[in-house]
Amino acid sequence: MKLSGYKNLCIVCFSFSTVFMGCSREETENNPPNIILIYTDDLGYGDISPFKPKENITPNLHQLAHEGTVLTNFYVASSICSPSRASLLTGSYPVRIGIPGNLAPNGIPWAKDVWRHGLNPEEESIAELLQGKGYATALIGKWHLGHAKEQLPIHHGFDKFYGIPYSNDMYTRNKSVYPPLPLISDDTVIEENPDQRLFTKNFTAETLKFIAEHHNQPFFVLLTHPMPHVPLSTSPDFDDKTGEGIYADVIHELDWSVGEIKAKLKELDLIENTILIFTSDNGPWLVYQDHAGSAGNLREGKITVFDGGHKVPFIISWPKKIPQGQVLDGLVTNMDLLPTLVSWAAGSLPSKEIDGIDVGDYLLGKHTESPRNEFLYFQNQNLRGIRDERYKVLTGHKYIRPAGDAVNPGEQDRYVTDSISLSLFDLMEDPGEQINLVEKMPLKVEELLERMEQLNKQIQNGSRKSGVYQGPEPPIGQLWADSDKIN
Repeated sequence: MKLSGYKNLCIVCFSFSTVFMGCSREETENNPPNIILIYTDDLGYGDISPFKPKENITPNLHQLAHEGTVLTNFYVASSICSPSRASLLTGSYPVRIGIPGNLAPNGIPWAKDVWRHGLNPEEESIAELLQGKGYATALIGKWHLGHAKEQLPIHHGFDKFYGIPYSNDMYTRNKSVYPPLPLISDDTVIEENPDQRLFTKNFTAETLKFIAEHHNQPFFVLLTHPMPHVPLSTSPDFDDKTGEGIYADVIHELDWSVGEIKAKLKELDLIENTILIFTSDNGPWLVYQDHAGSAGNLREGKITVFDGGHKVPFIISWPKKIPQGQVLDGLVTNMDLLPTLVSWAAGSLPSKEIDGIDVGDYLLGKHTESPRNEFLYFQNQNLRGIRDERYKVLTGHKYIRPAGDAVNPGEQDRYVTDSISLSLFDLMEDPGEQINLVEKMPLKVEELLERMEQLNKQIQNGSRKSGVYQGPEPPIGQLWADSDKIN
């Protein structure tokens, strides 16, 4: 644990009190851990305790951090929804697997050329790999990796799907463009335009139900809460619960969900051998102002390649194995979860090349350094930068940011275009990416740029295509061309 260099981070340090035990393949074969991975939507680095002093808003997460391990440098491979989820499921950079940008239903002008695309069925998802080890698997919440029937989670290794196929703002604001937002069970639409106030509550209930039904076998639940992606809403029990506005209420209800899951695990005597992870798909959507979260002391947020978009909270608990109160500064990414969790389940890696690294021994406290020492920043298909353990290079490029104009609460601010020149940042001393060191450290810039091109060439040479729906085009305002069968 090495926090001395991170003087600008508001991580609460806990006592390192639990003695870790090894994690042999034979032991996990005989007693594989359950896995619950909570993936929130647009939650910022500064939105929860212990990353910021929010213990009154997120007491359950504060306690989870005390009982487990906090990562201060956890990165997602994209700062937008679909590619981040693709990288989580496949352990690969989104450009490697052909999903560099967001997906959306037919009829939306910007999705004209992408609505048929989804996760390629030839990719071996984390769910498929765990399924092969006897795990019961479920995805509950938001999918956003293809919305044709044959692209849904049940065709990518999940025994159960209960949720929405894409973002909760892709609903009937314009009936000539958006289809009704569907709530889907497996591959059947069970409701159109469901009450979004009940999303967190109902998706939590479905998670508890799945745990109870499968408590006698190992299970993997990917709980992908649609919140706090706009439009924000809470169940009636959490309306104005915090007195700090709707965003805080939404986060408070997500924290309640964590508490309910922990209570169910304790009730069923599963808590000791269950891996419970809480993180986010990308940083906050700052253009929504008071309906958006906070990136803390990081620069910008969602959509950009600044750390406010890619660096997110991460807490992991596994009482049987992972030390309590551990705070780790080493670099870890969402791509690393597939090889790590599959290894802990005594499974095998995908046959195709991936970019994730097994960081299991680092999380268990057996190694003092993370095996990952570099990370690439992609903006859709464009490579914009690289970081190592300390320094980050960004190439010159244009980006969009909120204008900062005063608008009504909950409304979207306007975007303005800004630009950045070739830059080098010391992330240990300058996590907000404000001090450009290009002129002071030209050799470091050259070193990182050369390494960036080497890694990019490897990825591009091993790139694969997304899956493509081949059925008839659905009419505008409908989800599927044929709602009765899979084409």
